[in-house]
Amino acid sequence: MVKASDFKIIKQIKHPEATLSLWENGIVHVYYHDNTVLDVELQLKMADSFNEITNKKHSLFIFDAGDGVTITKEARDNALKLEDSTPILASAVIAPNLAYRIIANFFLKVQKPKGQYQVVADVNAAIEWFKKINLIS
Repeated sequence: MVKASDFKIIKQIKHPEATLSLWENGIVHVYYHDNTVLDVELQLKMADSFNEITNKKHSLFIFDAGDGVTITKEARDNALKLEDSTPILASAVIAPNLAYRIIANFFLKVQKPKGQYQVVADVNAAIEWFKKINLIS
């Protein structure tokens, strides 16, 4: 099974709330630290960091989160507005348990992203999905 630690990090940005890692295969792994509240202010800061770590190049993103991470209603509503200003080509959101998958899939149905988006169980499943939709080989 592939893990995030299996990939060489070529660039990294650290914030108190999250760590962004650009892997040698071009995938950006975003890890939100335990108990982070993703509000609009943090969302804007992260969007800037997404552009910085990729040099504004469309890239594949894997989103991962520690325990107790939440997103405010305002940030959920703002998410679609930000899509065109970020370099996200496709997003795989790791939801390691059934409760997280239910929440993530509900969000996907209620606020359909413009880009490709998939809820997956782990990093390995994210990479397999990117391969399945022909974004990596």
